[in-house]
This record gives sequence, C-alpha cells and structure tokens, in this order.
Amino acid sequence: MPMSFPDMKSLESAADVHKFRKAIDGETEVQYRNALADHVARRDFIESEEIRCGAGWDKWDEGQKRAMLGRSGLILR
Repeated sequence: MPMSFPDMKSLESAADVHKFRKAIDGETEVQYRNALADHVARRDFIESEEIRCGAGWDKWDEGQKRAMLGRSGLILR
C-alpha cells in the first residue's frame, strides 16, 4: 500500500518506527528526509523512496520514477 510522508511530523513518525535518530539542530527537512530514506533503504527500498519523494509510489511523476530507478542501480536507456 502506498504511503505518503508530506511533512516533518510524518517523517518523525516514520523515524520512530524505523528506530532512526531525531533531527539534528539546523538540519533541514530535505536533509533529514534523505538521511531517513537512506536508513530505511536497506529494509524497504520502495518505502525509502516514498520518504525521499514525500509521496506514495502511485503519485510519483516521471522524474521521481527515473531517479528511483537510478538509485536502484538500474540503467535506463
């Protein structure tokens, strides 16, 4: 089931579930979002991409889909 992570509150909830650290003073939402996504990627790559994008996989645009494929190691031709 697709999940969205539109704001810092949703990121903090996901961080708690995944036993990830709290945001560091001065860390932006984008920085925290990417750090959490990197942490989650080892367990659930798609959820990590939903965290990174802020939206469920069913809402991704073509650019987000291509970026996800690039991070997955697939080569696009």
